[in-house]
Parts: sequence; structure tokens; C-alpha cells
Amino acid sequence: MGSSRSEELLIEVDAPHPHGGKKISDYVFSPNMQYIVTWSREDQSIVGWTITKDLQLKYDNSINSEELKKIIGLKPNITKFELKAIAYRLKGVSDCKQVILDLARSDPYDFEIIDITTKSRQVLNAPGLKGHMYLSTFLDNGDLAISGRRKCIYIFSKSKSNNNNKQWTCKSIFNELKNCDQLFIFKNGKLLSLSEMPYVIMQWNLETRELEMQYILNWNIIMYTLGMKMNNDNTLLAIASYTLNDETLIYVYSTESGIAVANNSFKETLHNFCFIGSKEEQLHFSGPRHNKKSYNSYILNPYTLKPPKAYVLHDIYSPTYENYEDYPINIISDFIITIENSNLSIQRLSHNKSWQNHLQYKEHHVGSTLFNIKEVNQIILDTLEKFKSNQNLTQKYSDKPKQLPYGNLYTWIIETVPRGNEYKTTLKASIDGKSNGMRDIWASADNDNGYTLESEVLKNGDIIFICSDGIYIFAINFKEKTPSLIYSWKDEKDKFEVETETPQESIKRHLTSFNSLIEENINSLKFKFLPPPIIDMFMINDLINNELTVKLYGKDMFSQLIQYENKFKYSMKSVIQDLLDKCFEYSLTKFRGGDIYNFILFISQVTSTLIILEKYNKNLRVTEKFLSKINLLVPDNYYKAVDNDSSLFHLQHCEIYYPSTLSVISSLNYLLFWISEKCDSLKKNYPRIYNILTIPYSYYSSSTIYSQKTVKLIFPLLNFATYSEDYSFLEIFYLYDNAFTLLSTPDYYKWWNIKALINFKWNTYGRRYYFMIWAIYLIFMCCFLIVATISENVSLNYQVILLKATIFLGFVHLIFEARQCAHNFVNYITSPWNWFDLAAILFPTITSFIWLYYKILPTWIITIAVFLLEIKFLLYFRALKYFGKYFAIMIGVAQQVFSFLIILGIIVLAFAHSLHILLRPTSEYSYNQPSYTDDINNPWNLVSTYKFISSNGTIGDSLFIETPDDNTNLFAW
Repeated sequence: MGSSRSEELLIEVDAPHPHGGKKISDYVFSPNMQYIVTWSREDQSIVGWTITKDLQLKYDNSINSEELKKIIGLKPNITKFELKAIAYRLKGVSDCKQVILDLARSDPYDFEIIDITTKSRQVLNAPGLKGHMYLSTFLDNGDLAISGRRKCIYIFSKSKSNNNNKQWTCKSIFNELKNCDQLFIFKNGKLLSLSEMPYVIMQWNLETRELEMQYILNWNIIMYTLGMKMNNDNTLLAIASYTLNDETLIYVYSTESGIAVANNSFKETLHNFCFIGSKEEQLHFSGPRHNKKSYNSYILNPYTLKPPKAYVLHDIYSPTYENYEDYPINIISDFIITIENSNLSIQRLSHNKSWQNHLQYKEHHVGSTLFNIKEVNQIILDTLEKFKSNQNLTQKYSDKPKQLPYGNLYTWIIETVPRGNEYKTTLKASIDGKSNGMRDIWASADNDNGYTLESEVLKNGDIIFICSDGIYIFAINFKEKTPSLIYSWKDEKDKFEVETETPQESIKRHLTSFNSLIEENINSLKFKFLPPPIIDMFMINDLINNELTVKLYGKDMFSQLIQYENKFKYSMKSVIQDLLDKCFEYSLTKFRGGDIYNFILFISQVTSTLIILEKYNKNLRVTEKFLSKINLLVPDNYYKAVDNDSSLFHLQHCEIYYPSTLSVISSLNYLLFWISEKCDSLKKNYPRIYNILTIPYSYYSSSTIYSQKTVKLIFPLLNFATYSEDYSFLEIFYLYDNAFTLLSTPDYYKWWNIKALINFKWNTYGRRYYFMIWAIYLIFMCCFLIVATISENVSLNYQVILLKATIFLGFVHLIFEARQCAHNFVNYITSPWNWFDLAAILFPTITSFIWLYYKILPTWIITIAVFLLEIKFLLYFRALKYFGKYFAIMIGVAQQVFSFLIILGIIVLAFAHSLHILLRPTSEYSYNQPSYTDDINNPWNLVSTYKFISSNGTIGDSLFIETPDDNTNLFAW
């Protein structure tokens, strides 16, 4: 091997003859990596070894097959073959030398904890701890964590009994995590739970019981093949799994931010997967490629997941397709473990020369510069230090280009040409001996022969420029083989404030501001990457075409483009449209590949800026485009999108997230554990009685649950209907808008995404809020109705109390109305429903004031108040599903009939107007003075006249005329 044999630790099995000379089949390390236990399946024996500080392995103790039979309670005459079928695998060892051994049994549970020193069985007593256990892990703090069959988490700690034997005591039991499909427990006390819908891993701290982080997974991975590893300082989480495309997909997440740092896919099947090394850990992945019958190993940079061109550990770990299953060498952390039959040897990986040479290649140490805050900030500090020490930063002009190589991969070429009072710096990249592309940077001149410009190649090969115009970072676009701007920043001040600055003073201002921005936020972990860039409009296309830049800073780029247009009156509509299209392009590409995490990051850049984009230009119809792009989304390879046997309703959310803390089980849980154990016992011992007792439940389930075929869709409305975490008490009276509350066009509500969002808000908290307001209104109404209806049966004192309660509750409802009015005044006053609500609240409230003062009120006032109160109470039913449809029918009919009534009214008005012209009087008249004209419409000509008829039938000459009134000629006005 590449290291000296002095570093190798060889265990001679001749004395004390561990495992009887049989082959070592398994081994486990203690959490502190200072104790190792080996297991021989052939010999059915366990041996413990202590790893000393000087890297010497020292035999500690052992348990042979006969002792093992006695410890786990087997019959003495049981054969080794039968013993092999029962005891088959080591799961872990504690720092106090106690081993977890997997057993093929279920009573009381499917494992045994054995103390190697005392050769005794450790008994675990806890409610519900029975049968198959999903996980059992020894923690760094000495505790033991176990996941039971109900996905409850048991935490045991060591305690000393009277006989000084170390025993395990259950100190806490956490409730079952809902919607949890898999659990992972790490020795650092982190609990990771996997939920299949949504495909999310939640990270909990078992000590504080707090939810620390969530990691969104790729939907193409197969859940039951998932593997997880954390690095030594617990800053990175690596996840590997098979995919539906018969590949192995690896993701690396930051445990501080939940950001997916890198991802990559491999054709090999997953075999070995772990972090290796000590200080600069790398990710070791290896596996067979069955279609080519080959076996490949990779040493991956965890920040890029890119392997070196040559496999660096070929002299240490080089299995073949034929022997990889029985290959005797393995790498765990900083240990190289070799098993040769009954011999075990261990080496330090960090002492291996090949590994040391590999770590010297600086291009493999870091990922994207945007995440590399420390290195960039260090360059800023070093440059500022030069200013403090009064070093001359002026670069002397030279005709020869400056070359900055990055290993053997490429070379940066910097050419500087004077242009008046400035120097034009051209950046090129030489790849494979060919100079490709260029980018221009302008540096102010300090004098006739020099300019101020700092440049340095970063560890990952990117180059940073610091000049009077700001800070620029370029990277190689390997697709086009040209330099590309990935980041720019400058301290923006008014032009007139800085026009007298020298170039060095400008650089100092930029660096000081940038350093202050990072220092203020790096301790609070607000920035997991470089602060939002200040866009250089001359190279905006570079930023738009950079996927990572758009993913991290898209919303800031939208805001700056709009500000730029408002400030300089230069249209940026086409640039904003290009950026918007790129966000949709990047996001949907990630979605089709099942990369939901990056899809959400891209789409959230749009949702976070919908408000300002709509205010900027409504003709862009950004919200409508956004909703159309994300409508009916389901990944191509998501095999569980279709459910043939679902009880969910249309547009109902199918899963919910976890609570914010792990909860300890209550007395009710203990009772449920006891009932469950009794039910299991009844089912096992008396199955017929059990089946008879469960008939009612089975009948109820089959008759009340109606299954149907459903399709699960995703509606990624992150930051679409959320509010700021910075809460202010002013929000009691005025609530700030988000993109959802600004949906003023009814057409938006036709999208399923919006309907589903409304249903979710209603089911989770909306209906509680609504019923609370309804209940308050019901009390408000009843207080007034009691006084108005049966006042004669209510004493005066109680009437006063009820009226005062009406006034108080009326003011409570006025607060709700005032909030709505303050939120959107125009929409509020233009809605007839709001006017009716105000009338229904104000009229009874004012009436109660008057009633208290005058004691007696006109009946018509009370009647109107009662009518408004009861009609508004009826309108509360319109929000309920079973009643709302009838309101919708009535309103729909009214809307359809309204136009017809308008037309009919105009026709009636036309006839009435025409008849008025035709039948109105054309001469002057008075009801008090008879007037007879030739006007046939004169009321005096229209009234009846009477003559006197005597008893003998003679008709007299005198006339009796009926006096006309307003009803004589209805058109006489």
C-alpha cells in the first residue's frame, strides 16, 4: 500500500484464538471510534478490540457460541446451524462495550444488547417496545435511541443499579411521527424522518426536540433504497438512492441551510457510500455496473460531486466485478480496514501518500464561488489590509498580457489597454491552447502610467477582479468555452458624492461596504451564499444565462431591473421578459427531471416578485403566465402520482407537514399501548373472537369510506400566499399584501392551483376564523333580538345589559370591517356586500345607543334593524358547501336576469314616456277652478257629469260635475 507498514495495525488471531480461526464476517465501531467489535457468522462468536491512542489494537474480550446461547436464552442443545438462523448481524457497539445483535425473533423484540465485559444480557423495559424494531443506534452522548414498530422513538440512558451492573433506563418516549415512512438516527443525536408525500426529509434534534431542517428530495429516487451519511463536523448530509432510470443519484445538502450543494448521477449500482478522510473529507462512492460487468469507485468532492480524472485510491481499494461482494478491504472515515480470514488490519487513510497527493489538487476542494463566502471575504480583507498598510495598489501599464494558469485545465489571460483617463481590461480564457471569448472591465487611471485593478484566481478556478467600479467574479462557461460573469457587486452611491474620489478610494469604499455586509450577516447565518449582487447592466445576459445565479438571486435581479428603469428611464421590459422566461425554463426542466428542490427555488424567484412585476407592467400578465405554467404539474417518473384507491376529495391536500417539536407520549398513549398489546394477544390466542369483535368496525369502514381514482398534483406556490416573519402589531389594523391577496381578476380563480390553495387555507385555519366571527355575530344578533322581541318579559336591568353587549360586539365587528377597508379601500367601498355588512352592524348598534337614551323607539327603526340582522345571519351560510350552491344559483340567476330587466325597463319607460306625451294636458288647468277647453286631456273634460232626473222622468238642464283629482289623468303632471 501507499503508506508505510508502521502505520498498519495487524491483529494476530493465534493467541487468544478469536473466532476459533474462522472468517470475520462483520464489524462495527463505537461512536467515538475507539472500540471495534468483530463478528464471525461461521463461529457464532463476538470479539471486542480497543483502539489505543498510538493506533494499537488491543484484544479486550470475547463471547463464544456457547456463551451466546446462554445469554440470549436458547436451549444448550441447539446446533450452530440453528444458531446461525437466529443470530445473524451486528448493528452497533457503545462506548461502554455493549453490542446490539440482530436476531430472527419477535418476542420480546428482534435484537439483543449484550455487555461484552460482563457477558450479560441487557434488559430494556418500555411500553410498546415489542416485536420488530426499525432502528437502534448508540449516540455520542452515551444514550441509546430505538425506533419501535409504531415509529415511536425510545431514548435509553445508562444507570447503575445496586449490583453495579450498568443497565439501560428509558428516560423519554417520543410520539409517533405522522406521515413518516422511514426513520434514520445518527450518532450525533439527529433524527431524520422521510415522508413519501411530499418527498421531504425532516431533521430533528433528539436532545432539544426541535425541528432543525428539511431537505427536499428528487422525486425520481426509490424510497426504500435510500442511504444517508453525515460528515464528521455535521455540516453536510449526503443522500444516495436508486432511481427509476436504473441509476444511482447522489445529493449533498448543507445541514445549516437545507440547500442542495451539489448533485450527480452515476450508472453504477450503490454498494459503498460514505465520507472518508479526516480534515478535508471526500465522498467515497463505489458500485458495480451490471450491463458492462465492471466495478467502479469514485472519490467525489462533496461540494461538486465531480470525481478526479484518475481514481486516486487504486492501490488501496480496487475491487473487481467478480470479487466486490467478498472484497476484504473497506474504508470507513479515516480508517482503511482489511480482513483476511481471521486477520484484521487497520490503517490511517490520512497517512496514505496517494490520498495526501490527491488533497493537494486545489481545484477539487471547493464548489461554486457563490457558496464560498470565506475565501472571497478573505481576499477582500487582504486587499483592505494593503490599504491600511499604505501599500501601492497601482498596476504599471504593460503591453504584455498577464497570464494566470489554473493547473493544467485552463489559463486566464488579462490584457490592459489605455483609453483616455481609464484603462480597458479584457479577460480571455485559454482552454487547450486556444484563446476563447472576452469580457471587458474598465479600471480608472491613477496616473499616466498606471491603473488600479486587483485580480486573483480562486481555489475553484474562478477569477475575482476588484476595481473602482466594484467587485467582479468570472467563471469558465465550459459549454461555450468562454469567460462568463457570475457575480458583481458595488457600493451604490450618488454619482455626485463620489465624483471626487480617487480610484483607490473607490475600491476601498466598495471593499469596506462589502465586508461589513458579510460580517453583519455571517454570524447570524442569514447568508448561506454571497450577498445579492448589484447587476452590471452591460453583462446582464451573463447573469441571466447562469443557472445558479438565477436560482439564488432571481428575485433581486427582478427588483434591480425595475429600479434601473425607474431611475434612468430606460426600458428594461425585454430584459425582464428574458429573465422571466429563463426562470420558467430552468424550473420546468428541473421539474421534468424530478428535481423538486431546485424547481421550487427557481419558481420561488418568480412568486417572490409577482407583486412588483404586476405593479411594474400589468400588460406582462405575469401572474396569469405563472399560473398557466405551473398548472397540472406531475413529474413524468413519479410512480405514485396516480392512486386507484383514494378517499380524498377533489382539490384536497393529500399530506401535511410535521409539528414544530417532538412530543413526549402522554398517559393516553400509555393506555393505547396497553390496549394494543391486549388486542395483539387476543388476535394471536383467540383469532375467532377477535374477528367477531372487529366486524362492526369493518362494516363501518367499508360503508363510509368511498374510494376513487385520484391524481396527485403539485402546486408550487412558495412565497405566493405567505407573509413576512417580521411581525408588527400594526398588522392588527393593516395587513400587508402578498401575491395571493392581490388576485383581483376573477379569471385567476379558474385555475386548480388557486382553488386548491383556497381549500387548503379554509380547511387548515380559515373555517375556524370564519366560525369564530359567525359565533360572535350570533351573540350580537341574539342580544338585540331578545330586547326587540320580548322586551315586556325582560327586566329593565337585563335590557340595559343586553343593549350594552350589542354595542360592544358591534364595535368588535366594526374592527373586522375597518381592517378590510384599510387593506383595500377602493375594493371595499365598491362592493355592495360590504355596504350591507356595515348597515347590518351599524344600524343595530346605533339603535341600541338611542334605545338606552330614549327608552322608547319607533317600531319601524326596530323592524329595519331586525331585518338587517337576520338577513346578514342568513348570508353567513353562503360560505358553507351545502348552502353556498343555492346562494350561487340565486346570484347567478339575478346576474343573468339583470340585463333582461334593464332592457325590459327601458321598453316600459319608452312606452310610458310616449303615452305621457300623448295623454298629458296641453292647456292650463286648476283643480279648484273649473275650466273647459277643447283639450280632451284636460282633467275637467275627463270627469263624469250628472243631470238631475225628476220623479216624473224629466231631465233637468243643470249639470253636476265631479271634481277632478290626481287620479283623473295620471299623465297630468
